[in-house]
Amino acid sequence: MKKAISTSLVAILLATSVPAALAADQESKGNGNGKPEVKAEAKDKSKETSVKESDTDTDDEDSTEASTDTNIKDVKLKKQLIELRQELKHTAEITEDQKAKYEQLVAELEKTTDKQGALDVQLELLQRTYQKGDHTPFKKLGELLENTGSTEVKAFVDGKQVQADVAPYVQGGRALVPVRAISSALKAEVNWKPETRTVEITRGEKSITLYLDKKEATVDGKSISLDTAPVLKNGRVFLPLRFISEQLNAEVKWQEEGKIVIIDDIQASKESDQGTDSSDTSAK
Repeated sequence: MKKAISTSLVAILLATSVPAALAADQESKGNGNGKPEVKAEAKDKSKETSVKESDTDTDDEDSTEASTDTNIKDVKLKKQLIELRQELKHTAEITEDQKAKYEQLVAELEKTTDKQGALDVQLELLQRTYQKGDHTPFKKLGELLENTGSTEVKAFVDGKQVQADVAPYVQGGRALVPVRAISSALKAEVNWKPETRTVEITRGEKSITLYLDKKEATVDGKSISLDTAPVLKNGRVFLPLRFISEQLNAEVKWQEEGKIVIIDDIQASKESDQGTDSSDTSAK
């Protein structure tokens, strides 16, 4: 009797588990067609993809600080950094003394051979103290990047690193960056139209249209030749960084050490100054 019951139980378990396993297998194959996932810019061929980024400076700063705390190994130096951040919460601008403390922390971390920790603190220092046109802090940053073995191209706008899910790269001596990095870093609206294989960029009254795999762009209705054409790589659209930046009134410099693209957003400075002037006038 017991043997018969055991045999029946095994049969029931097999009957219920096999269909479930087959269903899970079909689901893992993605609707059974075996096709790979299509990435962001190539997903929808029928609709215009609008890329709009909100200002996430506060979130970026918190993320940077958390990453730095995790990477610094020396407890004493980590404590000094936390105390320095506490000081900065009570001041509108960083003082020369506080800047010197940051630089000393970088030097101390280098002595402990904590290369990543030193790099993270230098990045934090750069973000807090960068002055447009003064590229001196990037020299130290480039040195630290090479010491950590970094080989990827990195772009910075006004001292803040351009965040992207895929890294920029150099082709024919020109840096190319993903579409979304442009919209986020330079506060521009970027629309990728897969049906016409074009990218439209607008910022204020400036309008730029680029064509995939064509060394030609249209700026405010006028045709302009390009040194490097936009390309589609691994499902991402990459744009020539220098051309876009300069058309949007930003200055671009290349630093070989550390493979760094340095961008100063002149347009943002002008808009900020105009806003200040307007506020002063209204207050009078």
